[in-house]
Amino acid sequence: MSMQPEPAFRLPWRMICAAAAFTLLMIGAGVAANILTIHGNGKLSLMVPGLLALGWLMWEALRLARSIPGSAIARYISRVVPLLVANVVTVVAAITIQREWHPTGIWAVLLALLPAPPLIGFIWAMGRLLVEETDEYLRMVHARRALIASGFMLVITTVWGLLEGSGLAPHAPAYAAFILWNLGLLLAPLFPGGRA
Repeated sequence: MSMQPEPAFRLPWRMICAAAAFTLLMIGAGVAANILTIHGNGKLSLMVPGLLALGWLMWEALRLARSIPGSAIARYISRVVPLLVANVVTVVAAITIQREWHPTGIWAVLLALLPAPPLIGFIWAMGRLLVEETDEYLRMVHARRALIASGFMLVITTVWGLLEGSGLAPHAPAYAAFILWNLGLLLAPLFPGGRA
C-alpha cells in the first residue's frame, strides 16, 4: 500500500488577488507620478490604493496563518507580515526624509539603506521556512517554488537588462529584482514544478 504525501498548502485566491492588486497599484502609482509629473510627497497620495491592497494582503496572510496554526508556513507568515509593514514604513520614511532634509555623506548612505533590513529579513524568513519544515515533501515544494521564483526573476531582469542596454527600455532600479522574486513566489504554483 503506497502512501500519498499530504498536499502542500495552496495560497487562497483572495491572497493572490491581493498581492496582484498591491503590485499593480504600486507600479501604477509610479507610472502615474511620471505621467502627471508629480514630485515629492505628492507621490504618497498616489500610493494610498496600493497601501490599502497591502493591508488586504496582510489580512489574508494572517487569516491563512490562523487556519494552519503551529505549522512552518504559519510561522513563516507571522515573520513576513511584520517585515512587510517595516518595509513600507522604512521606504516611506526614507523617501520623505530624503526629499525634506536632503541629508549628505554617511547620513544619506544610512538613509538609503534604511529599507534593506526588512528585505533581508524576507530572505531569512524563507530560509527559516526550509529549515523548520519537517515534512520532506513540503520542504521540497517550498524549495522548488523558491527556485522557480529565482528563475522568473533572472529571466525578467536579463531580458530587461538587454533591452535597457540597447536603449529600448527605461532604467529599472536593481531592487526591482527583489520585487520580481516575490512575485515569482506567488506565481510559482502555476508552473509544473511548483505545484503541490
